[in-house]
Amino acid sequence: MTEKTLVQKMAEVMAEVGYVQKDSRNDFHKYRYASAEAVLKKVNAALSERGIAMSSGANLEHYDNGHAVVKLALTFHDGNDSLTVEGLGEGSDKGDKSVMKANTAALKYAMANAFLISWGDDPEADVNTDRAAQAEDIDPTTGEALEDYPTLDALIGKMHGKRGVRELRQLAAHAMAAGWDEAALYTWAEKQGVDLTNGANYSDYVKLRDAIKAERKAGVK
Repeated sequence: MTEKTLVQKMAEVMAEVGYVQKDSRNDFHKYRYASAEAVLKKVNAALSERGIAMSSGANLEHYDNGHAVVKLALTFHDGNDSLTVEGLGEGSDKGDKSVMKANTAALKYAMANAFLISWGDDPEADVNTDRAAQAEDIDPTTGEALEDYPTLDALIGKMHGKRGVRELRQLAAHAMAAGWDEAALYTWAEKQGVDLTNGANYSDYVKLRDAIKAERKAGVK
């Protein structure tokens, strides 16, 4: 009997691991996700059954102010042939874990690229990204409460229709899309020379709104 090729074995793995159940929860942002551990556990079992070994190599593509981007290559071997796939991962951390987070994400997405794994996420359904893209259309008086930014939301509540509400909501929309928590947003604002703790003035709000728009357009997260 002819031995199966690596591609044939990989196709079998793809059929077996095509979906990974979301097993973890992010309590801060209140969403469920499939962990890298769950993906690895399912894929490794399927690879081992078919005598396929795996090696990896990572490269730090970008690092700035606690934000890292890692490109990771996975190479599959069966003793005769090899096949390599890549994945990108991003990670942010105020301490020393941003590269580790980015590497873990890159590993998870390299696996997803190799076997077309689905865990029910769709980038086109990213509410935060849509919120940022539509930031210019946010109603300054009826915008939704900013649950992830309680201090900023309280500040907006005290403004009672004064100028700057729309700009602050646009600022928050872009910060949400960048994945910042409120502390990160306030730290960034301080670096722009604006202390949002007790409020500022209209020109400062415009300055912050325009600065974060420019940074995100330039690809700075």
